Amino acid sequence: MLPASALAAPQHQQKKLSCVTLYEHIHFKGRSIKFCSNDKTLVNNNWNDLASSAKVSKGDGVVLYEHINYEGHKLKLKPGKYSDFTKKKLSKNRSWNNVVSSLRIK
Repeated sequence: MLPASALAAPQHQQKKLSCVTLYEHIHFKGRSIKFCSNDKTLVNNNWNDLASSAKVSKGDGVVLYEHINYEGHKLKLKPGKYSDFTKKKLSKNRSWNNVVSSLRIK
């Protein structure tokens, strides 16, 4: 029988999960909230349709969804800073500003 350490994936194969910090206003202003796991409805955290900017930590990124339960349009964000969701187009006449209702950490 192999020791437990021999069964673990090598360090380079382990998936590094991201965290995302959402901000109430553009340029990382106002209230903020950090997520390091999936959230199918930001309603429970009083964050439904409030995010206007975000910072995504190192890892594989995050997917933001227009509606609860991971439905509607989605916006994939890689690790980095996203200071203004008004510049991220959701559709022809809409941006991602004050739209995010659920998220998945990659």
